[in-house]
Amino acid sequence: EHITVEQGVERLEHVIRTVHKDINPDFAFFVNDHTFVLPNHLCQFLKEHDSTKDMYVGHALKGKGEGAFNSGAAGYVLS
Repeated sequence: EHITVEQGVERLEHVIRTVHKDINPDFAFFVNDHTFVLPNHLCQFLKEHDSTKDMYVGHALKGKGEGAFNSGAAGYVLS
């Protein structure tokens, strides 16, 4: 199955489904390739949270007349 960049939301949904199905991590971290992250700090932060409960940590953005969306530039975590 080939998904193009232009398909935006569908592409992200495909990635999330595939990661969940094939890897099933406790947490999934989404970030742009030019974002600096301190992995030890992120791991310490996530130790304080229960991965079996729904969680979103990140910076949601909302434009005029648009629904909220996630910023990959800031990064976000899903449980």
